[in-house]
Amino acid sequence: MTGVEKIKEKILQDSEAKAEAIVSDAKKQAEEIIEKANVRAAQRAEEIQKKASSDAAEKLKISNSMLELEMRKDILSTKQKLIEDVFQNALDTLNKLDSKEYESIMYKLFVDAIESGDEEILLSNKDKTRLPADFIGNLNKVVVQAGKKGNLKLSDETRDIMGGFVLKAKGVEINYSFEALLRMDRDEIEPEVAAILF
Repeated sequence: MTGVEKIKEKILQDSEAKAEAIVSDAKKQAEEIIEKANVRAAQRAEEIQKKASSDAAEKLKISNSMLELEMRKDILSTKQKLIEDVFQNALDTLNKLDSKEYESIMYKLFVDAIESGDEEILLSNKDKTRLPADFIGNLNKVVVQAGKKGNLKLSDETRDIMGGFVLKAKGVEINYSFEALLRMDRDEIEPEVAAILF
């Protein structure tokens, strides 16, 4: 082998060694890139999984909150219905009192409501027949005993009320029907009713 051939062979051997080293380095770099890509892919997959779990948990939380709100609304609606039933039952009870009890309650209401003793009294059609004929005369006596004038008059007019009365003085009417009295006192009474019921 001549010197030139030896040089060629040496160059070829060196080139092969360099090529092998370059290929080996390239393989190592490719493996590192693939490994880094796999790590990044795994991290990204974990991030996506966490976000999906977080989104699902948030949606579940919102759904539960909406369900809880609906339940509260239903409970509140039921409570309001029960309270309304209590007030309606109270009104029904007042209107179903026997004549003597009803008359006694009416005397008390009149004494508290009458200011001068000159008022005109308007009743329902039912109460005009339900109360005794001497009711106004007896009422005037009770009013005088309470220190007021005894000039109350029963009006020929009637009012569409379930029970109680309307007082008329100087063209002004004041509603003392059971419905109106319960309505006026409801804000004060309702918390007590709710406390008893619930």
